[in-house]
Amino acid sequence: MLRWFLVRCALMVPAIVGITFLTFLLLDLAPVDRARLEMLQARENGAPFQEHERAVALLRLQVRYGLVDAQTLQPLPVWTRYERWASNALLLRLAGPDEDEAQFWRRLFDAVPVTLLLGLISLLAAFVIGIPLGVWLGLHAGERSERAVSRLLFVLAGFPEVLIATLLLIGFGGVWLRWFPASGLHSDGIDEASPVSQALDLGWHLALPVTAMALPILLMIVRFLRESVSRAAVAPFADNLRAWGLEDRLLRARLLRAGLVPLATMCGSLLPLVVAGSVVVETVFSIEGIGRLAWRAVTSEDQAMVMTLVLLTSVATLCSLVLSDFLQRLIDPRVRLTR
Repeated sequence: MLRWFLVRCALMVPAIVGITFLTFLLLDLAPVDRARLEMLQARENGAPFQEHERAVALLRLQVRYGLVDAQTLQPLPVWTRYERWASNALLLRLAGPDEDEAQFWRRLFDAVPVTLLLGLISLLAAFVIGIPLGVWLGLHAGERSERAVSRLLFVLAGFPEVLIATLLLIGFGGVWLRWFPASGLHSDGIDEASPVSQALDLGWHLALPVTAMALPILLMIVRFLRESVSRAAVAPFADNLRAWGLEDRLLRARLLRAGLVPLATMCGSLLPLVVAGSVVVETVFSIEGIGRLAWRAVTSEDQAMVMTLVLLTSVATLCSLVLSDFLQRLIDPRVRLTR
């Protein structure tokens, strides 16, 4: 087990390097030069530049952004600039050349708890509802009620997350029924209320975003669990347990344990789904989290923030994959973690 864990940790290093370098390369290939963009913004703001002054100012900006070597004034290759970024990342110096390090981390730390809260509640809701529903569908596979529910879930699976969020916003957030707030996580003046009122207000604001984010995860859980439980229900070991007269409650517990094995393997892919969903949900409902921060970073060409978010999400995703292997071993002792 220890050897397997150490090998996995060692393999995470080249994976993170590959992911971040590919992202850095794609940002470098994008047809946007931040130095030229800043020059254009200065001209639009009325800054007077002569032709030679503009060339000197542009060169200074390119040096500041690390695009040009300060000594030779020659463009730096992409691997050299990536090496500089990686060196700074190891020292947790991730802010851009014009941004204060404390302000950069403050932006990040303000957004992370919001997305964590939204993602954890969505995952909890998806598992609490999805596991019993998936087991019930698997145990009643082929029955009329199971077919009706499966068809409904199949239709829901065809709706993209942005459409689900938009329909929830239109239907229950202001156009048809004004049952829930349309944006934000807090009502005006709620800071002066009691802690109980603040918690209720937060839950009121989270209802629609959590529903929009949890529904795709729930559908995936139900699909995996329904298939695995239905296969386990007709397996030879299940027939033997019925022949021995095992109680239905104990039989369902055995079938659930057998069905959770592929679900544990699938858990490693849920984190990227949550991160991708946060971009859509937080944008639609105007929630200041990681997803909205990532959207702003991409649209404003904030390379430092994009690289930081890619680094954090890639590390978290790889750790979740390791955790899913541990869960698989915990559920099924026959699994051996040897590599």
